[in-house]
Amino acid sequence: MSLKGFMDDAYRGRTRARRLETRRGEMVFSLEDLADRVGTKPSRAEVEALVPGDGDQTLLAQLLAQEPKKAHQILWGYLSSIAADASPVPLKLAARDYAGLELCRGTLILAGARDHLGERMSGGRIFVQGPAGDYLGQEMSGGGIIAESCRDYALRNMRGGFAVLRGDARNYIGIGNSGGRIVLRGSCGERAGWLMRGGSLRIAGDAGDYLGLLMSGGRIIVRGRAGRRAGWRRKGGTIRAGGYGLEAADGVLGLD
Repeated sequence: MSLKGFMDDAYRGRTRARRLETRRGEMVFSLEDLADRVGTKPSRAEVEALVPGDGDQTLLAQLLAQEPKKAHQILWGYLSSIAADASPVPLKLAARDYAGLELCRGTLILAGARDHLGERMSGGRIFVQGPAGDYLGQEMSGGGIIAESCRDYALRNMRGGFAVLRGDARNYIGIGNSGGRIVLRGSCGERAGWLMRGGSLRIAGDAGDYLGLLMSGGRIIVRGRAGRRAGWRRKGGTIRAGGYGLEAADGVLGLD
């Protein structure tokens, strides 16, 4: 164990807490300055202690206007949610990674999106004016996301809330989900609903191979056709589609 790790364990975080407390009233000048105080992977509470949503709105706007370095993307993501939660009107921001990170109740309007949009959000709304990137809405437990389309691993480990995608999704949408509702008005790639335990996934177009692989709960409905091995090694839940490829598992159903 490193000396720093030993000291943190010995004091059980009290040293860090005191440092935050003494700097609570100090001005934050940049994302780099904020990272110097809380690190690059803090909790939202640690960021909000130094840049509260009910504090200096000019400061929040200045920090959000900065182009974050890779090491500061999580900080920027927390700031976007802190600002949106405090704003009485929808907040419009540029497309950057981690926008809406742990959003609680605000509304974000994004001019396009990159990766990790809406990650771990528990409430509020995110509207994307264009396509989203990878890991859209990962681990979300509440709120809602509306986007044009998305790339891989969208809405992974979703526990609640809803998402509407007006176009297509790539691979691995809704894997590991235990709740929530996903509506996809286009088609998706392979392994949608992989390891799904709950919630619902509705696909207006077609689905790729291995739809509902190893799922144990929840409901998947595909208006179009599912690829090969739909429902393979399924332990529970429901899969219904307009048609199936080769080697579909026993017990998958057609639509009425």
